[in-house]
Amino acid sequence: MNGFNISRRDFLRNSSFAIAGTVGGILASGGCGTPPRSGKRKAVLWVGGFAHDFDAFAEIMTEFLPKYLNIDIEVVTDGSFLDSSNFDVIIMNHCFESADGVLTDAQKTTLLEKVRNGAGVVAVHASYYSFPEWQDIRELYGAVFIKHDDVDIMLDVRVTDKDHPVTSTLPDTFETHSELYQSTPLTKDCRLLAVAKQKGTDIEYPSVWTKNYGSGRVAVILPAHWPDSYKKKPFQKLIANSVSWVLP
Repeated sequence: MNGFNISRRDFLRNSSFAIAGTVGGILASGGCGTPPRSGKRKAVLWVGGFAHDFDAFAEIMTEFLPKYLNIDIEVVTDGSFLDSSNFDVIIMNHCFESADGVLTDAQKTTLLEKVRNGAGVVAVHASYYSFPEWQDIRELYGAVFIKHDDVDIMLDVRVTDKDHPVTSTLPDTFETHSELYQSTPLTKDCRLLAVAKQKGTDIEYPSVWTKNYGSGRVAVILPAHWPDSYKKKPFQKLIANSVSWVLP
């Protein structure tokens, strides 16, 4: 993976969002497909790793999500939040080659247990690749990352299922700035919502899908690599709709 590379140390030193702060929000009208089920909810935004501008992701996402959803957001950079935090949803937007120093074996178990018991997960872009040696988390996603090619390209994303709350308010197609992920076939319990292809080509790949994991809901969003994509309304709605849908 190429692109902006920020170390975990630099992120902690330079980003005010890496402090376990809380960002309040209000539910905006005309926003997402399914509103949160009751009251202000707690989201954990888990960022960090390599090859991406996680500082920018945290800033952009903590700015736009509270405009769509009635949530508080805590930004974290490792799995320590699993030891004590109470939360409704984990928004993963990280890229870790290894769990060493990021996630203990006990925290791995806790994460999967919390989702089985009802916590929601929205896995954005490289978080789907993260921890390649951790096989159990692949069951959470319903597919396995294979590869991507060029990193600095435009993708055409096409919604294939408009009957789902995650995609019901999205345009039929939209562009995003990313690399194009390829995966193993989705398991039968996944619901494919959108596909993507490199602009100017014909082959489409699964790009957005949902599934259940025990009592928890999971949404997987494979675009987008570059921060400018997170500033576009269709992609913001996609993330916000996904968070709304997975909330218990």
